[in-house]
Order: sequence, then structure tokens, then C-alpha cells
Amino acid sequence: MASRLLAAGLLIGSALLAWLVIASALAARLLQAVIGLSVLYVGYLAYRGWRLIRASLAAGARPPERSAADPDARPFISVVVPARNEAPVISDVVADLVAQRYGPPEAPAFEVVVLDAGSEDGTGALAVEAARNAGALADRFRVLSPELMAGTKTKGAALARATTELRGTTVAVVDADARVGPHFLEAVMAAWSRDPDAVAIQARRHPVNERDSWLTAAQAEEQLMDLATQCGRRQADGTAELRGNGMFVRREALDSVGGWNARAITEDLDLSTQLAAAGEHVALAPEVLVGEEAVTTLADLWTQRMRWAEGSLRRLMEHGPRLLAGSAPLVRKLDFLAFTGEFLIPPLFAASVIASLITIPLPIRMDWTIPISLFAGYGLGSFLLALAGLSGVGVSGTELIGRSLRGALFLSHWLVVVPTALVRIAIGPQTTTFRQTPRMGRASTDR
Repeated sequence: MASRLLAAGLLIGSALLAWLVIASALAARLLQAVIGLSVLYVGYLAYRGWRLIRASLAAGARPPERSAADPDARPFISVVVPARNEAPVISDVVADLVAQRYGPPEAPAFEVVVLDAGSEDGTGALAVEAARNAGALADRFRVLSPELMAGTKTKGAALARATTELRGTTVAVVDADARVGPHFLEAVMAAWSRDPDAVAIQARRHPVNERDSWLTAAQAEEQLMDLATQCGRRQADGTAELRGNGMFVRREALDSVGGWNARAITEDLDLSTQLAAAGEHVALAPEVLVGEEAVTTLADLWTQRMRWAEGSLRRLMEHGPRLLAGSAPLVRKLDFLAFTGEFLIPPLFAASVIASLITIPLPIRMDWTIPISLFAGYGLGSFLLALAGLSGVGVSGTELIGRSLRGALFLSHWLVVVPTALVRIAIGPQTTTFRQTPRMGRASTDR
């Protein structure tokens, strides 16, 4: 009920503010000044994020240092793969993971655990076959039974159910459509060693089917924009966040915040905010890639983005007050407030467009500069983040400009998605299940 009231209040507040700035020149100029300041702040984050990306790539190019006293001392990692009807992709990710070179060959310092959450397409059997073909040691690979996973409707619920079955002091979550190289675990732990106080770390996601279409390429640029944002927030000692696929968290820290939220539809964002509220922080590993499939149709994109938006908004509403009232450093609270402000732009933009349209037949001043300013400010901020992310990984010249423009244009879909998600939270049924987007399997990775 609290989330419904907050969502409704945000929508009503956006409508009232939109009407005020449309009707008052002073209010309009003040809002435009705030938009200008927000673009400057985004530019600052983009620059800080670019620096961290470049530094991380340079550090990742050097061989990791080993302790002379105990060269093989590594935390034991439980790599968890939540899977429901993932037959097209499960074999590839299992083969990639059991082939990891992390720890002595005779006693690898990791286990791979597949969560077969009610599959009807033989996902579990395919995972076992792939592990056997890849030569996995018997005690380093398991498929948790569908009976144990019975009744889990979200990824967070499956992870919560599996936690007590895991051996690792570090838990890694890898999606079923992921692809990783043989040194993935080793590289993430090397990156983590540069920020040892962090209780979690996120690898860099990258679409394996980036070249399939304009839509998949735009999602690749969006992920680099998000990388620049999160790296900038981390460099400014803000509240950087996990992103689901390729995320690692220390078991002790996970347990300290009550584990995975079984009700959350975006368990990664929910955990990120809970860790921040507890005064902890998340590190980033831009130099370590984890592949995944970008969605290939607009319908699937809408489904995915609505889930992301609703999940993100709900966790802000549920955990945000505790973060702001807790013991987190002031700079992280300010960063959280600035990040939350990002979600105010889309409903205000939608409300200002509607308010401007309403004023057309009325005898009052119509000011279209407000929605134009909001759109331009959002687009410029997105463009700066795209420049930072793309140039950070080595893109340059006309390709950099063209791809940055495409990324900024693509990101404008959030101006529609977020207000729609707020309406759903306010008056619609609560989303309690994870709706999976289609997988393409080898067809997308072999192209």
C-alpha cells in the first residue's frame, strides 16, 4: 500500500509541477536552471566514470599479483545459475563455467550450481550433460532439484531458496544466457582486490548478439552508458549498483542484510540498495566481460524494461527511507538522492507534454519550452554518458559520435517506460512473477 501511495503521489506531484511551470515563467526558468545543473552533474559523473574505466582496463592488462606466502589462497566461490526453461543456452554457460581456471586443477576453488526452477524443456538434464562433457569434477557441479525450487516465482526467490545449499564464502550469480572466458572468476577477484573494502562487485555486461540489429547494438551502447554511470558513482564514493548477471557478493554481507529478497522482481537492485543502507559499497570490474543476449524485438524490450522500471522504483520506495535515515556516509545519501531524481524526469516530461496540450484551447500561455528542455537535458546527459562509456573502451572518431547519438536516442524510451511503471504501481496489480524474455542460444553467439 505504501508503494501505491508513493507512486500515486509522485504522479500527482508531477502533474501539479508541470502545470505550475507551464503557467509561471519564473517557475519555468527555475526548473530549466535545475535541468542545466543536473546535466553538469551527469557530465561530472561521466568524466569520473571514464577515468575509472580507463584505469581498470589498464590494470586488467597486467598479470595479477600473487601473494608469495600463499599463492593459491582464494575465497571459495559458489557460482549460481538460475534457470527455468533455458534449453537453448544452458549447455554453453555450464561449459564455460566448469572450465574456469580458478584454483589448482585438482581442487578448483569454486563450484557451479544450477537452479532448475521448474523447467519443462529438460534444462537440468542438458546442464548435467554439458558439465560431464566438459570434464567437471563431481563435487564441483550440481543441479539443485526442481523439488527444492518448487514454488519460486522470481529469480530472487530461487536464489534465497538455494543459499543454504551453497558452500562458498562468495556467491556469484550468472544468468543462463551468459558467456564467459576461462579466466572470468580469476579476473573478477583480481579486480576486487583493488577495492577490498567492497562487499560486492559487478562485471561488465556485454550483448553477444550486438551485431544482429540496430536494437541490439543500441542495447550495447546503453550498457556502456550504464557502466560509465556506475563507475562515476563509485569514483565519487556514491552508491554504485549490481546488475544481475556477473554479480559477486560476500556471503557474510549477504546474510547481514537478510539474504535475497524473494518478493523482489529485480533482486540485484534490491540487494544493492540494502547493502548501501547498511553502509556498504559495490565495486566495479569494467575490464571483465560477461556476455548476455540482448532482446531482439520491441515487444520483448517493453516487457523487460517495464520489469526493470517497476522493480527499481519499488526498491527505492521500500529501502530508500532507511538508507537516508541510516548510517551511510552523507556523500552516498546525496548520490542516492541525485540518482532518485533521475526517475522524476520521465513523469514530469510526460505530465508537461499533457499539460501543454491541454492549454492549447485555453486562454492561458502555452510554454512548450518545458517539455523541450526536459527532453534536451535528458538527451544531452545520455549523450555525455555514451561518450564516456564508448571512449572508455576505446571507441573513437566518427564511430564514437554516431554510436553515442544512437545510445542517447535509444535511452529516451525510459521517458515513456517510467511513467507507465508508476501508473502500474499506483493502480495496477503487483507484479509477483519473473517474466522471461526469449533466448536464441548459439544462433546469437556464433554470428
